[in-house]
Amino acid sequence: MRGLGDLNLPDRLTGVAPRWVVEAACAGICLAGATVLRLFVELFTSQIAPFVFVGPAVLAATLLAGWRSGLGVLAVALVGVWYLVLPPERFGPLSVDDGAALVLNAFAALLMIGLAQVFRRAASAAGDERATKLEVRDLLLRELNHRVKNNFQMVASLLEMQRRRAADPGTETALGDALRRVHAMGQAHAYLYSPSDTVGSIDLAAYLRELCANLADSLLLTGAVRLTCDLEPGDLSRDRTVALGLVVNELVTNAAKYAFPDDRAGEILVRLKRIEVGLELIVADDGVGMPPDNKIKSTGLGRRLVESFARQGGAILTRGEGPGTRYVLVLPD
Repeated sequence: MRGLGDLNLPDRLTGVAPRWVVEAACAGICLAGATVLRLFVELFTSQIAPFVFVGPAVLAATLLAGWRSGLGVLAVALVGVWYLVLPPERFGPLSVDDGAALVLNAFAALLMIGLAQVFRRAASAAGDERATKLEVRDLLLRELNHRVKNNFQMVASLLEMQRRRAADPGTETALGDALRRVHAMGQAHAYLYSPSDTVGSIDLAAYLRELCANLADSLLLTGAVRLTCDLEPGDLSRDRTVALGLVVNELVTNAAKYAFPDDRAGEILVRLKRIEVGLELIVADDGVGMPPDNKIKSTGLGRRLVESFARQGGAILTRGEGPGTRYVLVLPD
Protein backbone atom coordinates (compact mmCIF):
# COMPACT_ATOMS: atom_id res chain seq x y z
CA MET A 1 0.00 0.00 0.00
CA ARG A 2 2.88 2.31 0.59
CA GLY A 3 3.95 1.77 -3.03
CA LEU A 4 0.53 2.87 -4.23
CA GLY A 5 0.75 5.99 -2.09
CA ASP A 6 4.09 6.78 -3.70
CA LEU A 7 2.39 6.56 -7.14
CA ASN A 8 -0.46 8.94 -6.26
CA LEU A 9 0.50 11.38 -8.98
CA PRO A 10 -1.76 14.35 -8.16
CA ASP A 11 -0.46 14.43 -4.58
CA ARG A 12 3.16 13.89 -5.57
CA LEU A 13 3.03 16.65 -8.18
CA THR A 14 1.29 19.21 -5.97
CA GLY A 15 2.93 22.55 -6.63
CA VAL A 16 4.26 21.40 -10.01
CA ALA A 17 0.95 21.32 -11.89
CA PRO A 18 -2.75 21.77 -11.02
CA ARG A 19 -4.49 18.61 -9.93
CA TRP A 20 -6.84 18.53 -12.91
CA VAL A 21 -3.91 18.80 -15.32
CA VAL A 22 -2.21 15.79 -13.73
CA GLU A 23 -5.47 13.79 -13.82
CA ALA A 24 -6.05 14.66 -17.49
CA ALA A 25 -2.45 13.88 -18.42
CA CYS A 26 -2.61 10.53 -16.67
CA ALA A 27 -5.85 9.68 -18.46
CA GLY A 28 -4.31 10.62 -21.80
CA ILE A 29 -1.24 8.48 -21.18
CA CYS A 30 -3.32 5.46 -20.18
CA LEU A 31 -5.55 5.88 -23.25
CA ALA A 32 -2.52 6.19 -25.51
CA GLY A 33 -0.96 3.10 -23.97
CA ALA A 34 -4.15 1.06 -24.49
CA THR A 35 -4.43 2.27 -28.09
CA VAL A 36 -0.83 1.44 -28.94
CA LEU A 37 -1.16 -1.97 -27.34
CA ARG A 38 -4.31 -2.73 -29.32
CA LEU A 39 -2.71 -1.66 -32.60
CA PHE A 40 0.29 -3.84 -31.84
CA VAL A 41 -1.89 -6.90 -31.16
CA GLU A 42 -3.87 -6.28 -34.34
CA LEU A 43 -0.65 -6.75 -36.31
CA PHE A 44 -0.80 -10.44 -35.40
CA THR A 45 -4.52 -11.17 -35.18
CA SER A 46 -7.80 -9.57 -36.12
CA GLN A 47 -9.74 -11.65 -33.61
CA ILE A 48 -9.52 -9.26 -30.71
CA ALA A 49 -12.39 -8.27 -28.43
CA PRO A 50 -13.51 -4.64 -28.79
CA PHE A 51 -13.23 -3.81 -25.06
CA VAL A 52 -10.19 -5.92 -24.12
CA PHE A 53 -7.92 -3.00 -23.15
CA VAL A 54 -10.56 -0.64 -21.75
CA GLY A 55 -10.59 -2.19 -18.28
CA PRO A 56 -6.82 -2.15 -17.74
CA ALA A 57 -6.59 1.46 -18.93
CA VAL A 58 -9.43 2.55 -16.62
CA LEU A 59 -7.91 0.68 -13.67
CA ALA A 60 -4.43 2.13 -14.23
CA ALA A 61 -5.73 5.69 -14.52
CA THR A 62 -7.85 5.36 -11.38
CA LEU A 63 -5.05 3.90 -9.29
CA LEU A 64 -2.56 6.51 -10.43
CA ALA A 65 -4.68 9.65 -10.45
CA GLY A 66 -8.11 8.97 -8.97
CA TRP A 67 -11.66 8.36 -10.06
CA ARG A 68 -11.95 11.42 -12.31
CA SER A 69 -9.03 10.25 -14.38
CA GLY A 70 -10.49 6.74 -14.61
CA LEU A 71 -13.91 8.09 -15.58
CA GLY A 72 -12.32 10.22 -18.30
CA VAL A 73 -10.55 7.19 -19.73
CA LEU A 74 -13.78 5.19 -19.66
CA ALA A 75 -15.80 7.88 -21.47
CA VAL A 76 -13.25 8.43 -24.22
CA ALA A 77 -12.56 4.72 -24.62
CA LEU A 78 -16.23 3.79 -25.00
CA VAL A 79 -16.78 6.56 -27.54
CA GLY A 80 -13.66 5.46 -29.40
CA VAL A 81 -14.73 1.81 -29.48
CA TRP A 82 -18.20 2.75 -30.73
CA TYR A 83 -16.75 5.11 -33.34
CA LEU A 84 -13.86 2.98 -34.64
CA VAL A 85 -14.37 -0.65 -33.69
CA LEU A 86 -18.01 -1.68 -33.41
CA PRO A 87 -19.72 -2.21 -36.77
CA PRO A 88 -20.93 -0.15 -38.48
CA GLU A 89 -18.21 2.39 -37.71
CA ARG A 90 -18.62 6.12 -37.01
CA PHE A 91 -21.52 5.89 -34.57
CA GLY A 92 -23.61 3.61 -36.73
CA PRO A 93 -26.68 1.94 -35.22
CA LEU A 94 -25.52 -0.91 -32.96
CA SER A 95 -26.91 -4.39 -32.95
CA VAL A 96 -28.61 -5.63 -29.82
CA ASP A 97 -25.56 -7.72 -28.86
CA ASP A 98 -23.08 -4.88 -29.43
CA GLY A 99 -25.26 -2.43 -27.55
CA ALA A 100 -25.60 -4.81 -24.63
CA ALA A 101 -21.82 -5.39 -24.66
CA LEU A 102 -21.20 -1.64 -24.61
CA VAL A 103 -23.51 -1.13 -21.64
CA LEU A 104 -22.19 -4.13 -19.69
CA ASN A 105 -18.57 -3.11 -20.20
CA ALA A 106 -19.38 0.42 -19.13
CA PHE A 107 -21.04 -0.91 -15.96
CA ALA A 108 -18.09 -3.24 -15.23
CA ALA A 109 -15.64 -0.38 -15.73
CA LEU A 110 -17.65 1.86 -13.40
CA LEU A 111 -17.59 -0.88 -10.77
CA MET A 112 -13.84 -1.16 -11.29
CA ILE A 113 -13.42 2.59 -10.78
CA GLY A 114 -15.39 2.43 -7.55
CA LEU A 115 -13.39 -0.48 -6.15
CA ALA A 116 -10.09 1.10 -7.18
CA GLN A 117 -11.07 4.37 -5.51
CA VAL A 118 -11.98 2.53 -2.28
CA PHE A 119 -8.63 0.79 -2.42
CA ARG A 120 -6.86 4.12 -2.93
CA ARG A 121 -8.54 5.60 0.12
CA ALA A 122 -7.69 2.56 2.22
CA ALA A 123 -4.09 2.79 1.07
CA SER A 124 -3.95 6.48 1.87
CA ALA A 125 -5.43 5.91 5.34
CA ALA A 126 -2.97 3.09 5.99
CA GLY A 127 -0.10 5.29 4.87
CA ASP A 128 -1.22 8.13 7.15
CA GLU A 129 -1.57 5.73 10.06
CA ARG A 130 1.87 4.29 9.41
CA ALA A 131 3.40 7.77 9.22
CA THR A 132 1.77 8.67 12.52
CA LYS A 133 3.09 5.54 14.18
CA LEU A 134 6.58 6.20 12.86
CA GLU A 135 6.43 9.76 14.15
CA VAL A 136 5.37 8.54 17.59
CA ARG A 137 8.07 5.87 17.55
CA ASP A 138 10.75 8.39 16.63
CA LEU A 139 9.54 10.71 19.37
CA LEU A 140 9.70 7.93 21.96
CA LEU A 141 13.11 6.84 20.70
CA ARG A 142 14.46 10.38 20.94
CA GLU A 143 13.11 10.64 24.47
CA LEU A 144 14.69 7.30 25.38
CA ASN A 145 18.02 8.34 23.87
CA HIS A 146 17.87 11.61 25.79
CA ARG A 147 17.28 9.77 29.04
CA VAL A 148 20.07 7.27 28.35
CA LYS A 149 22.44 10.13 27.49
CA ASN A 150 21.55 11.83 30.77
CA ASN A 151 22.17 8.56 32.61
CA PHE A 152 25.63 8.26 31.04
CA GLN A 153 26.39 11.83 32.07
CA MET A 154 25.16 11.19 35.59
CA VAL A 155 27.32 8.06 35.94
CA ALA A 156 30.30 9.94 34.55
CA SER A 157 29.76 12.79 37.02
CA LEU A 158 29.57 10.36 39.94
CA LEU A 159 32.75 8.60 38.83
CA GLU A 160 34.54 11.91 38.39
CA MET A 161 33.42 13.01 41.85
CA GLN A 162 34.65 9.78 43.42
CA ARG A 163 37.91 9.92 41.48
CA ARG A 164 38.68 13.39 42.83
CA ARG A 165 37.95 12.28 46.38
CA ALA A 166 39.99 9.08 46.13
CA ALA A 167 43.07 9.12 48.36
CA ASP A 168 44.56 5.91 47.02
CA PRO A 169 46.36 6.30 43.65
CA GLY A 170 45.22 2.85 42.55
CA THR A 171 41.60 3.70 43.24
CA GLU A 172 41.94 7.00 41.41
CA THR A 173 43.42 5.21 38.39
CA ALA A 174 40.68 2.58 38.36
CA LEU A 175 37.96 5.22 38.58
CA GLY A 176 39.63 7.18 35.77
CA ASP A 177 39.61 4.06 33.59
CA ALA A 178 35.95 3.48 34.37
CA LEU A 179 35.19 7.12 33.56
CA ARG A 180 36.82 6.89 30.14
CA ARG A 181 34.91 3.68 29.41
CA VAL A 182 31.64 5.35 30.32
CA HIS A 183 32.46 8.23 27.97
CA ALA A 184 33.29 5.73 25.21
CA MET A 185 30.04 3.84 25.79
CA GLY A 186 28.10 7.11 25.71
CA GLN A 187 29.63 8.05 22.39
CA ALA A 188 28.97 4.53 21.09
CA HIS A 189 25.33 4.81 22.11
CA ALA A 190 25.02 8.14 20.29
CA TYR A 191 26.24 6.51 17.07
CA LEU A 192 24.35 3.27 17.50
CA TYR A 193 20.93 4.70 18.29
CA SER A 194 20.53 7.78 16.14
CA PRO A 195 16.80 7.99 15.31
CA SER A 196 17.23 10.52 12.51
CA ASP A 197 19.80 8.49 10.61
CA THR A 198 18.37 5.66 8.55
CA VAL A 199 21.54 4.57 6.93
CA GLY A 200 22.44 0.98 7.80
CA SER A 201 26.19 1.60 7.87
CA ILE A 202 28.45 4.45 8.94
CA ASP A 203 31.94 5.56 8.03
CA LEU A 204 34.37 3.94 10.44
CA ALA A 205 36.97 6.60 9.70
CA ALA A 206 34.64 9.45 10.72
CA TYR A 207 33.70 7.65 13.91
CA LEU A 208 37.34 6.94 14.84
CA ARG A 209 38.38 10.50 14.02
CA GLU A 210 35.88 11.87 16.53
CA LEU A 211 36.80 9.21 19.07
CA CYS A 212 40.50 10.01 18.78
CA ALA A 213 39.82 13.71 19.26
CA ASN A 214 37.91 12.94 22.46
CA LEU A 215 40.66 10.60 23.67
CA ALA A 216 43.35 13.19 23.00
CA ASP A 217 41.44 15.70 25.11
CA SER A 218 40.63 13.33 27.98
CA LEU A 219 44.10 11.77 28.11
CA LEU A 220 45.88 15.12 27.65
CA LEU A 221 47.76 13.85 24.60
CA THR A 222 48.88 17.25 23.39
CA GLY A 223 52.41 17.50 24.75
CA ALA A 224 55.24 15.01 24.53
CA VAL A 225 52.88 12.17 23.63
CA ARG A 226 50.92 12.68 20.42
CA LEU A 227 47.91 10.80 19.08
CA THR A 228 48.02 10.58 15.29
CA CYS A 229 45.15 9.35 13.12
CA ASP A 230 45.64 8.14 9.54
CA LEU A 231 42.23 6.98 8.40
CA GLU A 232 40.88 5.91 5.03
CA PRO A 233 37.09 5.85 4.52
CA GLY A 234 35.39 2.51 5.08
CA ASP A 235 31.74 1.74 5.74
CA LEU A 236 30.76 -0.87 8.30
CA SER A 237 27.57 -1.76 10.09
CA ARG A 238 26.78 0.24 13.20
CA ASP A 239 27.31 -2.69 15.56
CA ARG A 240 30.77 -3.48 14.14
CA THR A 241 31.80 0.19 14.07
CA VAL A 242 30.88 0.76 17.70
CA ALA A 243 32.62 -2.42 18.86
CA LEU A 244 35.81 -1.44 17.04
CA GLY A 245 35.63 2.04 18.51
CA LEU A 246 35.61 0.50 21.98
CA VAL A 247 38.68 -1.57 21.04
CA VAL A 248 40.50 1.59 19.96
CA ASN A 249 39.44 3.31 23.17
CA GLU A 250 41.00 0.55 25.30
CA LEU A 251 44.21 0.26 23.28
CA VAL A 252 44.87 4.01 23.09
CA THR A 253 44.12 4.42 26.80
CA ASN A 254 46.50 1.59 27.69
CA ALA A 255 49.23 3.05 25.48
CA ALA A 256 48.84 6.49 27.05
CA LYS A 257 49.05 5.00 30.55
CA TYR A 258 51.87 2.49 30.20
CA ALA A 259 53.90 3.06 27.02
CA PHE A 260 55.61 6.29 28.02
CA PRO A 261 56.82 6.21 31.64
CA ASP A 262 58.95 8.93 33.20
CA ASP A 263 57.60 11.65 30.89
CA ARG A 264 58.98 9.89 27.85
CA ALA A 265 58.00 11.44 24.49
CA GLY A 266 56.36 9.39 21.80
CA GLU A 267 53.48 8.82 19.44
CA ILE A 268 50.33 6.71 19.43
CA LEU A 269 49.11 5.88 15.93
CA VAL A 270 45.63 4.85 14.86
CA ARG A 271 45.65 3.82 11.20
CA LEU A 272 42.80 2.51 9.05
CA LYS A 273 43.48 1.42 5.51
CA ARG A 274 41.85 -0.74 2.89
CA ILE A 275 43.49 -4.04 2.05
CA GLU A 276 42.59 -6.83 -0.35
CA VAL A 277 40.31 -8.72 2.05
CA GLY A 278 38.65 -5.68 3.62
CA LEU A 279 39.98 -3.16 6.13
CA GLU A 280 43.01 -3.16 8.41
CA LEU A 281 42.95 -1.22 11.68
CA ILE A 282 46.27 -0.65 13.46
CA VAL A 283 46.78 0.81 16.91
CA ALA A 284 50.49 1.20 17.66
CA ASP A 285 52.90 3.22 19.78
CA ASP A 286 56.67 3.70 19.89
CA GLY A 287 56.87 3.37 23.67
CA VAL A 288 58.59 0.87 25.92
CA GLY A 289 56.58 -2.06 24.63
CA MET A 290 54.78 -4.82 26.48
CA PRO A 291 56.23 -7.68 28.49
CA PRO A 292 56.22 -11.18 26.99
CA ASP A 293 52.88 -12.94 26.81
CA ASN A 294 53.72 -15.28 29.66
CA LYS A 295 54.17 -12.28 31.98
CA ILE A 296 50.93 -10.50 31.06
CA LYS A 297 48.06 -10.92 33.45
CA SER A 298 45.45 -12.80 31.47
CA THR A 299 42.76 -11.70 33.91
CA GLY A 300 43.22 -7.99 33.14
CA LEU A 301 39.90 -6.32 32.41
CA GLY A 302 41.31 -4.18 29.60
CA ARG A 303 42.68 -7.16 27.70
CA ARG A 304 39.45 -9.12 28.06
CA LEU A 305 37.45 -6.12 26.86
CA VAL A 306 39.69 -5.70 23.81
CA GLU A 307 39.34 -9.38 22.85
CA SER A 308 35.58 -9.37 23.44
CA PHE A 309 34.95 -6.17 21.47
CA ALA A 310 37.19 -7.39 18.64
CA ARG A 311 35.08 -10.55 18.34
CA GLN A 312 31.90 -8.47 18.35
CA GLY A 313 33.34 -6.34 15.56
CA GLY A 314 34.13 -9.40 13.45
CA ALA A 315 37.85 -8.58 13.54
CA ILE A 316 40.89 -10.83 13.64
CA LEU A 317 43.12 -9.40 16.38
CA THR A 318 46.89 -9.99 16.47
CA ARG A 319 49.87 -8.39 18.16
CA GLY A 320 52.38 -7.08 15.68
CA GLU A 321 56.10 -6.55 15.88
CA GLY A 322 57.56 -3.53 17.71
CA PRO A 323 59.13 -1.19 18.42
CA GLY A 324 56.66 -0.39 21.12
CA THR A 325 53.29 -2.09 21.09
CA ARG A 326 51.35 -2.79 17.95
CA TYR A 327 47.90 -4.32 17.52
CA VAL A 328 46.46 -5.23 14.12
CA LEU A 329 42.78 -5.87 13.49
CA VAL A 330 41.79 -7.30 10.11
CA LEU A 331 38.16 -6.59 9.19
CA PRO A 332 36.98 -8.90 6.39
CA ASP A 333 34.29 -7.55 4.07
